[in-house]
Amino acid sequence: MMEKNSSVAARMPLLQGIAFVLLSATIALANGGPRPFLFLKTGEKFATQETAGSTVKGLTDYIGQKLAVSFEPKVMNDPAKAAEFCETGKSVVGIVTPGFYMQYGKMLGLEPVLETRREGIAAERYVLVASDNPKRSPSGAGLEAWRGATIATTIAAEQRYVLGVVLQGKLGEDARLKSTVDIEGAVFNLADGAKNAADAVLVEEGAWKLFEGDPELGPKLKVIYRSDELPRALVVLFGGNATGVKAEKLKTVLKAMNDSEEGKTILRNMRVQSFVDLDKERLAKAEALFLGK
Repeated sequence: MMEKNSSVAARMPLLQGIAFVLLSATIALANGGPRPFLFLKTGEKFATQETAGSTVKGLTDYIGQKLAVSFEPKVMNDPAKAAEFCETGKSVVGIVTPGFYMQYGKMLGLEPVLETRREGIAAERYVLVASDNPKRSPSGAGLEAWRGATIATTIAAEQRYVLGVVLQGKLGEDARLKSTVDIEGAVFNLADGAKNAADAVLVEEGAWKLFEGDPELGPKLKVIYRSDELPRALVVLFGGNATGVKAEKLKTVLKAMNDSEEGKTILRNMRVQSFVDLDKERLAKAEALFLGK
């Protein structure tokens, strides 16, 4: 009898795995196939389907199991291509940058439901960093002195968001944004006075703290502007395409991920601390700046 029970126990994980696969297949068939789940991180060189697809799939499988919906992750780093995909790909849910939401939200019928709190990031801010060499820095006080400067940043593709929200219109339309997927290289080029270096680099505050702490790099640079606290990456629903995905249910599932070891592991793999309620006031302020109000 004991050998029989041991044999059954040994087969349980396999049986459970088969049951999950069958459940997933049933869900997919019931919903007409997997529903696209967009994950967009503008300018991030690792935010590609090939590099991050399997990591994001851990999250989408988890959510799908809880909501009885089959999702197919789509990882992208180009907002224009993401918008084009969403117009034809019938995306249902996504995690997108606030710049993407403000640029394409109305066109795609986006409904923000939560914000994403990243590990080790108390507040989302950008800093504008320049060389500490006075010969390479414009004279005058304040950000306005940098009109016409070339600014390297990973989010150059979100130009209206950068100029209007991050820089609060202080440079008007004069700044020339230079796209880069290698922010570290851009900072080192700036510090070394490289021939192809931008005049300044717009970098996430969390990354800047690492550069600033470098004993060789830090003293060569200075912060000339620090943004206000900005909206975090947004969890969004895609208007009419989100049939079968209820906002409140989705919020409940995501906010409770830290309550289980499985959920904690998935969050840790994505370097996410938790999903939190929207800061509606902060988002509204950013949207007003984006619209030039």
